[in-house]
Amino acid sequence: MPKPRILIGSPIRQTPTILKLFLDSLRGLEQPEHEIDYMFFDDNTDPASSELLAQFSRKTGRTRVIREANPVNEGQQGEGAHQWREATVWKVAAMKDRILSMGRTESYTHVFLADSDLLFHPATLSQLLQADRDIVCTVYWTSWQPGTLAMPQVWVHGEYEHDPLMRQLELSEEDKLLAAERFFAQLRSPGLYSVGGLGACTLISRSAIERGVNFREIPNLTYWGEDRHFCVRAAALGIGLFVETTYPAYHIYREEDLAGAAEYRAVPQQPKQRLTVPADAHSRGEAMLAYGYERAAMEQWLRSWEAREGEPLQQVKVVLALDAYYGRQGDVGRGRTLLLDALEELRYAELYCRLGSKCMDSGNWQEAASWFRAAVGTPRPEDWEHSSDVSSWTWKPYIQLCVCSVQLGETERALEYNERGLALEPTHPTMLSNRQALLSMLGKQSSTTA
Repeated sequence: MPKPRILIGSPIRQTPTILKLFLDSLRGLEQPEHEIDYMFFDDNTDPASSELLAQFSRKTGRTRVIREANPVNEGQQGEGAHQWREATVWKVAAMKDRILSMGRTESYTHVFLADSDLLFHPATLSQLLQADRDIVCTVYWTSWQPGTLAMPQVWVHGEYEHDPLMRQLELSEEDKLLAAERFFAQLRSPGLYSVGGLGACTLISRSAIERGVNFREIPNLTYWGEDRHFCVRAAALGIGLFVETTYPAYHIYREEDLAGAAEYRAVPQQPKQRLTVPADAHSRGEAMLAYGYERAAMEQWLRSWEAREGEPLQQVKVVLALDAYYGRQGDVGRGRTLLLDALEELRYAELYCRLGSKCMDSGNWQEAASWFRAAVGTPRPEDWEHSSDVSSWTWKPYIQLCVCSVQLGETERALEYNERGLALEPTHPTMLSNRQALLSMLGKQSSTTA
């Protein structure tokens, strides 16, 4: 088989620091089984960036640098988000189309379009070629606003929608968010996936270029951004869009991302290892939680509970997590039902204490006290010290019984419970404070009686 001939292209307007990292990353993509040339549009306003491109061209001897007479204006940058002017978008689109045209006229087998704020794993191109698709990108993850969930640069439909396309059915916002988290979790597992939209680091075959894919504006399409118009046109031509997630790229979206860039480059480049999706729902839920996909994680943990996976302590942890999640969603009743069902099988103090706390929240002091007394009377299992809330087996029920007793007008009983709690946790500041307050209350009551 002949070697793939790949034209790597990019419109570039970038700071020297990020551009150097990008160019070094591109050189890392070169492998003996590829023939690679480069085509860059120098749209820089910083002379140092232009010089970096010139140096790269001299060093490789396989690079065309086209200097734009009127560098594009990216507009303002505010609150961490790029805000490009409309004219800029279509000027960049024209640059990308010129790269595609060069790929076609000079008989390259593929064009790889790469944004200049990305870094790549050295095996990226090999993996994309192995996918054997006309249009395929590698995934990367970005927090589009500071402090928000990292999201991929691919989507399922529309302008940037991540839930399934259902023309005849309107999903609730909660269902859309859950569907998005499922999609994100899928992309975290190495593999090849069909998508509705992509961009920024895309391998395009000669066949796709000859069939007419390009970045020109579709006049009756309101979607913002040239990549979206490219994707709609590809879909109209019957060309599938795919994302390959084995070797995610790294996006330097903000200056503070430079620290992570150093870490990304420093990680030893190990041979490809296919990660397997955990077989049990509990482990899948834990993996999703690690990425912040709480809705999808709780969906898995509900399955874990329904299948009664794991040892009792794991089941208790899952039930408590589900109850807390339902509470955050405003469905307190569902959590209470779950706890009551769990107590049919799991006689654990953590569950009794959670039910007691729920009753305290609603001011039902009598029922709350009954649940905390049940916690106190529950025999300790052998694994109780490994509980995620050991205090439920020791002092916590007593301090809560103290509060309930005060609310029920039973001061002496409140002091008794507080003292029993202090016997287990002698330095607990709240119970020490309770002792003084309760003794004072009892002293006043004695004075009144006398």
